[in-house]
Amino acid sequence: MSSHDEYSSDDESIIEGSNTQLGFVDVPIDEEVTIEDTILGGEPVWLHPQSFPDEKLITCKNCGNKMALYLQAFSPFGDEFHDRVIYIFGCLNTKTCSYKDGSIRCIRGISKDPIKMEELEKEQQREIQNELDQKLQLENKKKLRDELTKDLFGSGKADNPFSKNTDNPFSNPFASPFKSEPKQPEVKAETKTYASVTAETIPPVTKKEIVKYELPSYPGYFVFVEKEKFKKQGLDPELEKYKDLIDNNSINEEDVGPSSKVNLNPQQSKIANMLDDKFFETFSNTVQYNPGQVLRFDLGGKPLLYNGKDKVAKAFTTSPFNIPAPAINPSSSRQFELQLMPKTIIDLERDEINIMDGMSWGTIIVCTDVEDYVPPEYFDENHVAYVEEYCGVQWEESV
Repeated sequence: MSSHDEYSSDDESIIEGSNTQLGFVDVPIDEEVTIEDTILGGEPVWLHPQSFPDEKLITCKNCGNKMALYLQAFSPFGDEFHDRVIYIFGCLNTKTCSYKDGSIRCIRGISKDPIKMEELEKEQQREIQNELDQKLQLENKKKLRDELTKDLFGSGKADNPFSKNTDNPFSNPFASPFKSEPKQPEVKAETKTYASVTAETIPPVTKKEIVKYELPSYPGYFVFVEKEKFKKQGLDPELEKYKDLIDNNSINEEDVGPSSKVNLNPQQSKIANMLDDKFFETFSNTVQYNPGQVLRFDLGGKPLLYNGKDKVAKAFTTSPFNIPAPAINPSSSRQFELQLMPKTIIDLERDEINIMDGMSWGTIIVCTDVEDYVPPEYFDENHVAYVEEYCGVQWEESV
């Protein structure tokens, strides 16, 4: 059931959430994917067919194998006209590489094709002009209505709207309502397009060797995005991954107390620790309103922490966030952009879910440069560049 099915437009129990946008799995990929699509799994679409990221960026830092795509998210940046995509990759060797840094990585792709950027600028200008034209039409209609009303009812005696008073342009309803004014000499102001203004910032063309490669992949799905809404959904499907553990290791309330945890087996301890974490409780309570979410997006906002105990949690429970500045732009800082949710695992692994040997993360948090900067020398002859960004992984508690 999609999020669209979960809500009715006139349902009074729906509460608008924050500025967070949620992503939900739509349909399996059965047509060509573009860079403007957001997808889960499948094969990545690069910003240019001849521009691949450096292999080092999509290689697991532990086993050295190429990683599979988790998410490709089209993510425009503010008022900028360049194309921008966030990619998240994960190592398939979950049994040996899970819980290790570098087994899940994120890269940010930027395309500053001057032709495409000018097209985007012109499209925006057309949209703005259409809005201005519509506003002007409404203002003219209002002005015309006000003038007619004033002439008909403003004086002490009733005026004849059909009189031959040529000084009144509104005297004849069949005449043009506007007087012909003498044309003033047109003064053309010097205008510059976005492309010309930013010409100096367009990266120089750098000839680079084209290195193509294939990546392993999961089943692929299109993702649709909509604003977060809240409506109670009952039992938390995010605990579905632990269903077998919960069913086979039922825990009494008295078992969860700190003094009694020593008597629990490892699997029971895992569940007890999670249920005793206020961050996990908040995570579960928030997710149960929209159990189908695979993605949360809120540029400049705050992530939803899966637990409050690991190094990732400590980085985001300070103000400002204690996350490293971009190595390529050390004077800048990073901000939260998006995170992947546990439902992703269910969609990617489907019938092959293995609690012990499958994916074992709770959430993947991505933070990006607040300036969206890429060094000019990183761009190739197709005006495309890829850089690695911060990827904080909150793993499930191991047993």
